[in-house]
Amino acid sequence: MVMFSELRRFRVRDQDHHEARLTDLALDLSAAEYPRVTKVFFRRGVKRHLELPWSAVKSIDWRLKRINVTDLEAGQAAPHDALQRTVLIDRDMMDALILDMPARQSMRANDLWLYEEGGALFLRAADISPWAVLRRLGRGFLGHGVDRRLLDWRDVEFLRGDPQAARDGRDYHRRVALLHAAEIAHLLDAVPYLHAAELLTLIPDPLAADTLEVMAADRQVQVFEELPDDQQLRLLQLMAPNNVADLLGRLGPDRAKQALNALPANRREPVIDLLRYPEDTAGGIMTNDVVMVRFDLDAAGAREEVRDRLADPDFVYYLYVVDDLQARRLQGVLTLRDLLLAQDTDAVRDLMRKNVDTLDPLMSASAAARHVADQHLAALPVVSKDGRLLGAVTADAALLQLSPASAASDQPRVFT
Repeated sequence: MVMFSELRRFRVRDQDHHEARLTDLALDLSAAEYPRVTKVFFRRGVKRHLELPWSAVKSIDWRLKRINVTDLEAGQAAPHDALQRTVLIDRDMMDALILDMPARQSMRANDLWLYEEGGALFLRAADISPWAVLRRLGRGFLGHGVDRRLLDWRDVEFLRGDPQAARDGRDYHRRVALLHAAEIAHLLDAVPYLHAAELLTLIPDPLAADTLEVMAADRQVQVFEELPDDQQLRLLQLMAPNNVADLLGRLGPDRAKQALNALPANRREPVIDLLRYPEDTAGGIMTNDVVMVRFDLDAAGAREEVRDRLADPDFVYYLYVVDDLQARRLQGVLTLRDLLLAQDTDAVRDLMRKNVDTLDPLMSASAAARHVADQHLAALPVVSKDGRLLGAVTADAALLQLSPASAASDQPRVFT
């Protein structure tokens, strides 16, 4: 194994004893878990950077610090566009931000370790220790004999700070997609906003939407605004209406209106309903993405009616029994567990709990949150003066409302 900072001082020498200064190495990040070096870049005199394919390398002389190639004269200048798409170790990866996936944290690649096998050179690990910086500054004379902190490249996600690179399908491990939304959101809080937008683009849209929902409010807006319009729209369509309303409320009026108008009508109308309420009221912190069932059904009919609806909302612990799906006058509450355990012929009106504690949409958000907390329930329904079901304030929303502002963003979200 050799540090790139040391390899960087090697000379490139051909069979006619011509020499050049090594300037960089190109990697194919998509090839395998350990990326392979594909090109050698060098400079001769005042000429531009020239490149040779790795197949032109005959051997590496570790003792004399030389990379032996067939013919330096065969080197060619890389086209600018191709060079921009190529991942170079010195230009792109040294000191770059990387994600340590097992530790769920971000850090800098202070040096990179490569190893030779079968005539090929592979990237093996990132050195994240401060001693790696000392060795580089001391041109290899300092920082030896101390502990190394090597991060196996299989456990790394390399970020460029370029969301467009992720949209173009550049080479990424994409192991971050194996994490839960809350873990990804924690990573996003710790990286610059362009890296955060890049990371959000790497993962599938459903996971990205979940991640966006649990991010801290200020960070959420900052990253969301770096995404292109089409990606913003896709994520908004996957988010719960209450979370969409919260996000749009933090955007500028013009941008919020543009995003709202771009939503399909069936996704736009629930958001508009929520935006009618001030954010410091029960209506402002409720979700209206709730599952309703008609009270005149039996258990078998109710299960069939709600089957397709159960896949959409995040909050499905309670089923709200209404007289009619259009009028939505609340009659009672039924737990999903009770419905699943009921006999097919059991009437919903007999299974439901009729005496339901409710919240007024215009009561203060803090009072509504305290009421939910005092009841020790997963949620309480929000009902208008005429008995119409408007939504529900979940225990999650109540907890966030009652938490100190500094701690609210750290609270886990279960039902939002």
